[in-house]
Amino acid sequence: MTISFWLDKNEDKPKEQYDVVIVGGGVAGAAAAYWLGRRKHLNTLLLDAGTIGGGASGRNGGFILRGIFAYYNKAVRAYGRETAQWIFRFNEETQAHLLELITRHGNSFSYVQSGSYLLASSIDELQELEESAELMKEDGFDVEYMKEDPLDRGYYGAIFNRNDAGVNPVALVKALAGISSFPVYENEQVYKIESTPEGSLLHTQNRVIEAQTVLLATNAYMPLLLPEFRNLIQPVRGQIIVTRPLKEAILDRLCYANYGYEYFRQLADGRFLLGGCREPFAKDEIGYADILTPDVQNALHHYLKDRFPEVAGASIDYRWSGTMCFTNDGLPMLGEIKDKPNVFYLAGCNGHGLGYSLALSKLLVEYAFDGASPGIFDAKRASLEKARA
Repeated sequence: MTISFWLDKNEDKPKEQYDVVIVGGGVAGAAAAYWLGRRKHLNTLLLDAGTIGGGASGRNGGFILRGIFAYYNKAVRAYGRETAQWIFRFNEETQAHLLELITRHGNSFSYVQSGSYLLASSIDELQELEESAELMKEDGFDVEYMKEDPLDRGYYGAIFNRNDAGVNPVALVKALAGISSFPVYENEQVYKIESTPEGSLLHTQNRVIEAQTVLLATNAYMPLLLPEFRNLIQPVRGQIIVTRPLKEAILDRLCYANYGYEYFRQLADGRFLLGGCREPFAKDEIGYADILTPDVQNALHHYLKDRFPEVAGASIDYRWSGTMCFTNDGLPMLGEIKDKPNVFYLAGCNGHGLGYSLALSKLLVEYAFDGASPGIFDAKRASLEKARA
């Protein structure tokens, strides 16, 4: 996020004033606008460097999953049982908020509560799923453990989460932004934030915007705006392919396999969506480049051939990549920028941005305006402070 002297329209820039400016028009930013829209008398602007939903929010598989990058048993070991339970309940809040959104405003984003299978691709993973299911049942979660492959496609077993859902993520972003009724500026990349006695000045190529409060929801792109995030956030590319519509329905669940390194679903029009297969090439998939790499693309095709041979011959209509945002300890960060009062941020959903979306953005708004505690997501937690040092 840089700009040259030659491109900067220094003297010609109009100046605008807002109570709140949200930077980042993905699902997190649009959801923050949605929650702010339910408050009174906040003059708010939503900015995006491209088009809303055009980043990672519009480049994923559309999975609203309860859970995080780690299965429940590993979350218990990493964060403690009480905290793991809280995090998984927190993800359930997003699902509840989406159902409330549909009740209030209709389902314009193809929300389908199909449930999901977490599929074991090895005996070791099956043992992880069994242990996770036992712990989750003890902690009161609605979960079903299956010791055999529900798809009969060579998996070892599964967990079934009945409340997980699929969406059209771009339609969801547009619905949230539209409901807020706030102005949206697209193709307005913020390249500098200055603190002032009154708040902050945000500089784009076309204008200067004054805001009392700023909410940053740029996720993986935070280090490009604020270099101090370079040691806290890692951008990781994910790749997806989508076939032409198939003649028959072969899948009625969201599927998440091999610890989430592969994920797939069949869309309402019959298309088959498959993403992932980056695990063997992890080092090559770090960075911001929106490219397709031959190794991952070949791996996706081999996966189709091995697991879904009837799909392998279908023409591929779409191939794309998107940039996910990973943190050092696998949890999102909420914080206030040091030396920039009233500039708040959330980042780092570790590949589960849609699952966190509404609940995490609601917490961001409550943190910024009501002084709510970010809890386990507090960016001051020990692991992040150590990484920052």
